[in-house]
Amino acid sequence: MKKVGVLSVLGVIAMGFALTGWAISLCDFHSPVTYLSDMRLSFGYRYFDDAATAGVDVNSGRVTLDYDQLFDSPDFGFTMFGSAELAIDGFVAIGWLGHGAGTFRYYLMEDMPLFAFGGLEASLATGQPQPGVDVLVGMGYGRFTDVTPLAKAMTIEGELLDLKALVGPLTDETLMEIAGVIGSEIEYDTLKDLVADVEALIEAESGAQLDARALLTIEEVILAVGDSRKCGWAVQGGIGYELVDPFGGARTIVVSISGDAAYANGPKDQLLFHASFTGPFDLFNENTLSATATYEYALGEDSTFYADYTLQRVQPLGLAASTSHAAGLSIGFDVGGADVTLQVSLTRDAGDPGWSVDISLAAAMDLL
Repeated sequence: MKKVGVLSVLGVIAMGFALTGWAISLCDFHSPVTYLSDMRLSFGYRYFDDAATAGVDVNSGRVTLDYDQLFDSPDFGFTMFGSAELAIDGFVAIGWLGHGAGTFRYYLMEDMPLFAFGGLEASLATGQPQPGVDVLVGMGYGRFTDVTPLAKAMTIEGELLDLKALVGPLTDETLMEIAGVIGSEIEYDTLKDLVADVEALIEAESGAQLDARALLTIEEVILAVGDSRKCGWAVQGGIGYELVDPFGGARTIVVSISGDAAYANGPKDQLLFHASFTGPFDLFNENTLSATATYEYALGEDSTFYADYTLQRVQPLGLAASTSHAAGLSIGFDVGGADVTLQVSLTRDAGDPGWSVDISLAAAMDLL
């Protein structure tokens, strides 16, 4: 079951990369100022009481919350993220796994993304008496940027090709120019003026005259929300202080190494990753390893594939390490007029003999 699930996730990710036909990469675009935020909440609960058996047969559920916020400018930036999963049985929390961090960055050079940072990192897992919280300062290298304008430019190109308003794809240079116009939306007095500039760029290259339907399509893509994309990476290291020890031990000075990455292969997909390794100076005998990864791919207008994975491993001094995992995927799509939703959750808390698997499949359709 685990192998099939992992192969399915990797297959969808590979499909997302393979289906993108642009020579230009989204990550080639750079916005002078980036501000993006996203939050996702999923909830599932099942209750079943068979009169033929004693007691309630099924009474459990799961809540998952993911949050991500990014700001980046030439001089400074900050990131905030959090991922948490709560398992419920009999309306009582029986398992949890969470990881969050906030970092403020100040760039030290204009021509190099070298920065000083200060931040806070926290984690919590089943079996820990309390959350672990560290405050950190240090140095790092890297930068993130909003590539949504280029994603919208690529989407506009695809929509116009589908409408037969274009006879062939636009050049990379034109796509970049359209992205620059979309990224400067705040400088336009009206949306009509912005669309007119995009229209002029497209018509100048293609020689086609865009009709009202094509112009409306351009406007809809520009106005669309919830499809933001970002690219970049950052690695950082520093020292800090353990504000709260997860197992109630003595609070100490800690060292930390962490990394973040964001990648979008095309306008339909987004991959995010964060990992950190923190502990006192005796790092290999006492440490906390946390990692979070999410991936989403838009299969169509109303269907999206979403997958996430969270790992936390806590190694207390002189005690056995405790490791917790949580993974999930969800997908909604239309099959022959039926709305189908599939959700899969896998969890393994410290001390569990194996993985707990929760699968939900639902379908609905109008017959008349």
